[in-house]
Amino acid sequence: MTTLPSRLESRVKSIDLLRGLLMLLMAIDHARDYFYGGPRIDPTDPAAASVALYFTRWITHLCAPGFVALVGTSVYLQLQRGKSRAAVTRQLAVRGLWLILLEVTIVDYVWSFCFSPALQVIWTIGVSMLFLAALLRLSTVAIGIIGAAIVALHNLLDPIQASSFGSASIVWKLLHQQAPILFHDQMIGFVLYPLVPWIGVICLGYAFGPVTALPPARRLRLAVALGAVFLGLLSVLRIFHLYGDRMPLQPYPTAVQTLMAFFRVSKYPPSLHYLLATLGFLLLLYALFDLAATRKWLSPVRRFIETYGRVPFFYYILHIYLLHGVALILTAARGLDWHFWLQPGAVFFDHLDGWGYSLPVVYLVCLVAILVLYLPCRWFSQVKARRRDWWLSYL
Repeated sequence: MTTLPSRLESRVKSIDLLRGLLMLLMAIDHARDYFYGGPRIDPTDPAAASVALYFTRWITHLCAPGFVALVGTSVYLQLQRGKSRAAVTRQLAVRGLWLILLEVTIVDYVWSFCFSPALQVIWTIGVSMLFLAALLRLSTVAIGIIGAAIVALHNLLDPIQASSFGSASIVWKLLHQQAPILFHDQMIGFVLYPLVPWIGVICLGYAFGPVTALPPARRLRLAVALGAVFLGLLSVLRIFHLYGDRMPLQPYPTAVQTLMAFFRVSKYPPSLHYLLATLGFLLLLYALFDLAATRKWLSPVRRFIETYGRVPFFYYILHIYLLHGVALILTAARGLDWHFWLQPGAVFFDHLDGWGYSLPVVYLVCLVAILVLYLPCRWFSQVKARRRDWWLSYL
């Protein structure tokens, strides 16, 4: 078995640890989708949502930016391992196409146990990989500049609506507007994750790669400094009602609600404010986890979390199957209409009367699902570690 150079080992462990945490946080949001029984409100609305519901939803905002950025960082680390740029480019392109195919087949099916194309985070990662593959011939600095420009400037496109493009409106929806995909006025799919900002995020993740190559103390200081800069810039833009988000900061009766409003930023598509907030916190988490990996803190906890980070797609598919299947079975056991869970998009856009549980139960369901999947994930991570079958790199 080929071993990773020791100088890269702690850096990869830090990335696996952060990715693993994001996988666990993601399960919280999906458990809420399937099991929460509260009213169908915007869980980040300070005027309507409780602090607990708001927090439950907001912490999962970290997931998509983290997944996309860490793909970029991982690509940089592959080049540092000695792989040729041509080999990495080819693998990145093939993997991107593979993820797009899986999104519109296996992933779409698992959400509703029927085919109802909804272009979500997996398709976003796949297409972003294709763009990064096309850019790999450029220098790291150039890719970073492209990523920063996209993230900083893409909100200038917000006033443009897909309807202005007529029959070509689908192109704009794919690029920059969350909207249904229509055919003869019938919805045949939905774009949940428009592409443009996420291409910027994967480029920034790649440009962050050299930071991981620094000695531990320097990369810790730089990651914290970058996180502070991102959050500081967010504060200036929010407080002074400047450019970068469709939902400007508004005062509320209480300080807690106002703080909730401060972090109520647009995700679909991700605004500059959203990306500054999430990437800022992710940089601070990376610094914390890198410190933990370097100093070998809480080894059993780290190994537990890293397990999920090593097999992200495997875990992603299994946890949705598990949550969806349990929701369907419990609905039938309670004498409710279990066919609800077989309708396209029901988990996102609809609600079953009489179904659902409190937030503590949602967290309990999430915890049980995570524990149930630990052994399968550990087994598959061990398989990937000891075998070099080509197809394993695509799962």
